[in-house]
Amino acid sequence: MSNSRPTSIRTRSEFSFRLLVRFAACAALSGCAGPAAKLGYENPSVDPLSASTLAGRGDTFEERQRIAELNRNRDWPGLVRFAEEHQGRDPGGSDWGVIAGYGWLKNRDYPKATALLSRVTQRNPEDVAAWNLLGEAQRLSGQPGRAAQTLEYASTVGRNSFVTFFLLGEAYRDAGRVDRAVAAYREAVRLEPGFARGWFELGSAQVRIGQGKDAEASYEQLQKLDARSGEEK
Repeated sequence: MSNSRPTSIRTRSEFSFRLLVRFAACAALSGCAGPAAKLGYENPSVDPLSASTLAGRGDTFEERQRIAELNRNRDWPGLVRFAEEHQGRDPGGSDWGVIAGYGWLKNRDYPKATALLSRVTQRNPEDVAAWNLLGEAQRLSGQPGRAAQTLEYASTVGRNSFVTFFLLGEAYRDAGRVDRAVAAYREAVRLEPGFARGWFELGSAQVRIGQGKDAEASYEQLQKLDARSGEEK
């Protein structure tokens, strides 16, 4: 009797470790944590943050092309300048403010991103992409609890946004609330079943809280998505 509990704990620990190794191998070798962003931000399942933020922003086709080009080239200062040059046309609108906030975020200037995006969300509280970016800027600046609060509100604005729920899962995870992260990731993949990175993070979080069978199911979804991706190449 006295040896059964340590053995059980050790067995569960080894099982969890094996699952984590499988998730890591899947991400590193087969790319199941998400394919390379070779399609640009037009495909939300490839690059969810830029897709949900930039697609459709800009007043003309030429401006949208320029935004996509700057994003593709990772020219974040150039993207901020481009947005700021056009902000004067519509100072009360959110498009150019969101684009500039995205540029500051990608350039890792989180204080500027947070300050700008806070103003944008105050002026345009229905712009879910602005809330998403604000929450992500807060998380990346080391404020996951605050980010979770922001993204909880964003989820009431964008109830069908898988990106919002994915970012909420990231914030919960960083705040140490892994059970809530699991629920948020699960909603993200329910809304977008082809979102491989969502399945990856869901499975990894499930392993951490001892949901081994559920993690196995998430891993199987990753493998199916990876196989389908290989068939399409």
